[in-house]
Amino acid sequence: MSRRQLVERWFNEVWVKKDGLALTELLAPSASASDLIEGMEDPCREYPLLIEVVKELTGPLEVEILQFFESGEWTSTRYLARSDGPDGATPICAEGIVMMRFEGDRIAELSSKFDSFTLFEQLGQLPKEALVACLSGQKLTWA
Repeated sequence: MSRRQLVERWFNEVWVKKDGLALTELLAPSASASDLIEGMEDPCREYPLLIEVVKELTGPLEVEILQFFESGEWTSTRYLARSDGPDGATPICAEGIVMMRFEGDRIAELSSKFDSFTLFEQLGQLPKEALVACLSGQKLTWA
């Protein structure tokens, strides 16, 4: 399986289908036994919880790979996550980037950045144009 296919499998099986078994198949033993994945002590136990929380907020996800690069044992993937929203009527669309280091056919390290600011604006948890307001020095106040 090519590295691109492995990245596609990561998104499809782990994030779209929420298949926790795929985690154990995709992660290298060194990743499961360390904090090489976003500071998680036990990715096979913690990732399913993270995925469940995201699904509760967004509803079922679709992921589209926009750009993919490979260099040696590293890949970099820019992707777009879409959903009809938790209510099926509030579309959500946000981008992210994930870098993965592979040991053979398994992910040994993973670093991911996702535009959560846009996600939370679309979910109504942050006011529209919140980033612009923050950059102008305004403070957000929750009532």
